[in-house]
This record gives sequence, structure tokens and C-alpha cells, in this order.
Amino acid sequence: MTSDKESAPIRPYEADGIQELDNSLPSWWIGLFMFTSIFGLLYMVYLHLAGGPSIHSEYEQSLKLTFQAPAGGGDSNEPTDLNAMIGNSTSIANGKSIYTSNCGPCHGASGEGVIGPNLTDNYWLHGGAPEKIYGVIFGGVVEKGMPAWGGILGEQKVRQLTAYVLSLKGSIPPNGKAPQGNQE
Repeated sequence: MTSDKESAPIRPYEADGIQELDNSLPSWWIGLFMFTSIFGLLYMVYLHLAGGPSIHSEYEQSLKLTFQAPAGGGDSNEPTDLNAMIGNSTSIANGKSIYTSNCGPCHGASGEGVIGPNLTDNYWLHGGAPEKIYGVIFGGVVEKGMPAWGGILGEQKVRQLTAYVLSLKGSIPPNGKAPQGNQE
């Protein structure tokens, strides 16, 4: 007794004594392939010809989302927007406690720099603007040994930490490490 597969025509070639049946593709596979192809074509037309969002506009949008308050807020006495946290005493105090327990071993108790760079001068390796500092803390600098704190601390605590680091600028502690990076 032979099945439908065995009665299908055999392809005219063989490899190492193995012959292959000439079965047609399943209809669900052909339908999925057609759907994917049509979707890809329409998406390409939307992005390139119909004025869909560019990668630059999507990046700008993601930056806006990064620096706005998270859903649900946080402590009602403390701002959640990074720009509002800069100079806010509650945010800076919370950032200092986070700094002391996580950043002090590498950057020094006063930000003077130990293994990591000095955070009190006007020289920055990756930029001294608030969003640059936030990005370095959140994403880390793996090649330099700095971990990504965003997944560990969360966005709110990284914002608080950024506010504290910005408050260190110009404090000039004793035994500060020599300047590194570009002056900002």
C-alpha cells in the first residue's frame, strides 16, 4: 500500500543514492509567503513614498519618551521629568544615596574619579549635557567597564542619579583625577 507522498513524482536527480519526491508546497505556506510579501511591499511604499516616519523622527520621538514622566508617576513631592529634577533638592538627595551605593567605588565618594573618570570637572568622555549623562548611566559603557544601570535601577532612579551627577559639576574635591575627554 502506497501513500500519496510515495506516489508523487520523483525528481530526476539524486544525491548519495537519495531521491526526492516532487511535492507541492502546502497552501498555508504559500498564503503566508504571499501575505508577507504584500505586507512588505506596502510597508516599503508607506515608508518611502507616502511620507511614513523616518528613522530620524522615530529617534527623536524615543528621546522625547525617555525624558518625560513615566506612567503612574512616582513620589508626588518629586518631579519625574529629568529637566525638572535638575536642581530639585529631593531628587538630588535621592540621587546621592543611589550614587553612594552604586557609583562611589569607581567614581569616588565625591565624584573625584578613582577607576572611573572625574565627574566634577568640565571634561566629559561622552558629553556633559543632561541627556548624554542620562544615556551613559542608563545604557552603560561596556568597553570601559561601566555597567548599564537602566535595567537595574529603572528610569526614575537613573533620572535622580543624573540630577545628582549634574550637581557635582564644579565642586572640585581634593585629589580629583586629571581631566579626561572634551571640555563642555
